[in-house]
Amino acid sequence: MTRSVVRSAVLALSLGLVTTSAATACPNCKEAVAAQPSEAAGMARGYNYSVLFMVAMPFTLLGAGAFMVTRAVKRGALPEW
Repeated sequence: MTRSVVRSAVLALSLGLVTTSAATACPNCKEAVAAQPSEAAGMARGYNYSVLFMVAMPFTLLGAGAFMVTRAVKRGALPEW
């Protein structure tokens, strides 16, 4: 069993390495480098806010879920197991 799992993992990894191509910069990054200083400041601010939003979203979802479970426990709305 473990030999077949290891063999499958090695095969998947080797296929992944063989079929990938060289990474290139995204078009927006190219535009940000080539932009004028005033435009680059606006793009940098936009990138900053998008990264902050993506980082905060999982914590927001987990916090909202924990709050809902805590509230249900306090109200006694959860079923008894």
